[in-house]
Amino acid sequence: MKLLALSGLIPEQICDIVRFTGYPGERSVAHYCGYAEDYISMVKQDDTVDGAVFPKSCDSCRIMGSYLEDCGKFLYQLNIPARQDELAVDFLAAELEQYQAAVERRFGAVGSIAERVEAVNARNREIRGVYENLANISYREYLEAVHDMLTKPLFEQTVKKDLPEKKASGKRVYLVGSFLSGTELAGVIEDCGMTVVGDNLPESGRLAAMPEADPGGELYREIAACVLRGRLSPTQDNFRQILSADMEEIERKQVNGVIFVTQKYCEPYDYLFSVYQKMLGQKGIAVTKLTLSDSADVRKAGLTLEAFADVI
Repeated sequence: MKLLALSGLIPEQICDIVRFTGYPGERSVAHYCGYAEDYISMVKQDDTVDGAVFPKSCDSCRIMGSYLEDCGKFLYQLNIPARQDELAVDFLAAELEQYQAAVERRFGAVGSIAERVEAVNARNREIRGVYENLANISYREYLEAVHDMLTKPLFEQTVKKDLPEKKASGKRVYLVGSFLSGTELAGVIEDCGMTVVGDNLPESGRLAAMPEADPGGELYREIAACVLRGRLSPTQDNFRQILSADMEEIERKQVNGVIFVTQKYCEPYDYLFSVYQKMLGQKGIAVTKLTLSDSADVRKAGLTLEAFADVI
């Protein structure tokens, strides 16, 4: 069973999923969010993918099922509440039970949810330990190691500890964005003389900050609370909480500049950027925005990042 998950909003505690990291092949949708476009193309054209699991969390995701309905593969869309209160947790918990039931009808029993909860907790603790040392290691190799890890079954996921050390520069930057498919972008940042000391990426800072679920508690509610109350996505309609968490880390880590990465036609991140830009300007912190045309796009980033390195 290979279920391709689009977003960090899809919990790993229910069953094994493979996180979508990028698609370099032929694309089947145009004039659409670059990341979602590539995900749709991979589900439809990659014969090793058995199904797709994606959230109903933004305009691009809400209509995704219409592009995939004829692909003949297992499809499941999770309704993600925009709120984070107790009622929202109850709602998502019920959604997760239905999700598990649908997976088991198609593929058979998923195994112990409690054991998977413990495995996710342990995995995220390992990521947290490496994440807090970002200033002293190669950020590109760190991201590549995380991406490789997330393609494996949960119980085989371990975080590579022996990452190459890298001397920190005085140009300390923070990275904002969705899943950074093109890890070579991290290499371009480092080649320009900047040191990434933190991020809010779904595969990095958000996993490191995810609250731990209690394997002895009400499992579906525990998992739902983790999804709704960790470091949030802009699609969850709570910019205040996102900005509060990010600005605290940016100030604590003495960041000189912020690199904001978004995909074409991604409205939630575009809206967030305008608020980000204003708040960082008030703090005297430089910010630059990179808009990628697809999940593998890094072609135009070099000149922009070289200029930004000169500014900070």
